[in-house]
Amino acid sequence: MKRTFFQQVQIQVIELLAKVRWNSWSSKPSISEEDREILREMFARDYYIVSTRRANYLSSWFMNLGHFFLTGRWGYWTHVLMNLEDEVQTDTDFRFIEATGHGTHYSTLEEVLDKVQAIGLMKPVSMTTSEWTACLDRAKTLLGRPYDNLFNLVNGEEVNCVELVREALKALPDYETRFAAFEAMIAKTKGKLTPTMFAECPDFHIVWLVKT
Repeated sequence: MKRTFFQQVQIQVIELLAKVRWNSWSSKPSISEEDREILREMFARDYYIVSTRRANYLSSWFMNLGHFFLTGRWGYWTHVLMNLEDEVQTDTDFRFIEATGHGTHYSTLEEVLDKVQAIGLMKPVSMTTSEWTACLDRAKTLLGRPYDNLFNLVNGEEVNCVELVREALKALPDYETRFAAFEAMIAKTKGKLTPTMFAECPDFHIVWLVKT
C-alpha cells in the first residue's frame, strides 16, 4: 500500500513511541498465580475476547488519551485479542491470536500475561460455540498480515488488535444487527476504534476481571 509522506512520518513516530516504556511495575507481580489458575480453567472451558492493560508504555498512554479525545472518557484497556485452543493439558497447549507490532500471529499464555496490570474476559451477548468457531476461523485468515499503525479500519491489508477482533466477528451473518450498538459507537467516533470501546459497549459483557 502506497503511503503519503505524512503517513510515513506518522508511522515512524508511532513505532518510536511503542519502544518507550518505564519500569514502575518491573518489581511488581502482574497476574497472581491464583488468578492465572482461574484463567487456565476459563480458557480451557470457553472462548473470549481478552482485554489487557500494560500501562508502562508511552504508546499505551497515547492510546488512552486518544480514547479521551474520541469519547470524552479516559481509556483504560490497551490491547485486545482472542483465545483459540480449548483442549489443553499444559500452559504450552493454550493458543491465542493477536495483532501486535510484529503483525497478526499466535501467542502463548505466558506471552499474553507477561507484565500486564489488568486482564478482562469479554463475550458478545448470546454467542454459540459454532458462532465462535466461525469467528475464530475468520481471524486465522488474517495471520501474517502486517500491523496497522494508522488504525485505518478501511485498510484490510494491515491489521491492528481492534481490527482483528472486529473482522473476526464479521464472520457472523447477522453482524450488523447483533453489533448495532458497537457499529454506532464507531460511526460516532468517525470510524475510530480503541480497545476500551469493546468494554464500554453493551453488545459485549465482561465475565471476569482482575486488576493488580
